[in-house]
Amino acid sequence: MLVSDIATSEENAPMSIAPPFDSDTVALDAQSIRTLAFRPVEATAFWTAVALPLVYPALMFGGLGGQELFLLVATLALHVAALRLGRGHGRDD
Repeated sequence: MLVSDIATSEENAPMSIAPPFDSDTVALDAQSIRTLAFRPVEATAFWTAVALPLVYPALMFGGLGGQELFLLVATLALHVAALRLGRGHGRDD
């Protein structure tokens, strides 16, 4: 078998670069894209809202001096934001 025979055989023919599906079948509307993009953010926010209350005792244990008070207020604000963003996690809307 010659080298030219190997290069032209059907087994070694180049693969097609055509997409595996038609472009007509993949029609994502804006709502679907928004849902796909927001789902990981929503899940992260939900679990952050679940875990953040564990931080409160540690922040209050050392007293509420200058920096500890700032961290407590920042943690409360983050908790409110996480509750707001993660409220729909696990719902099949």
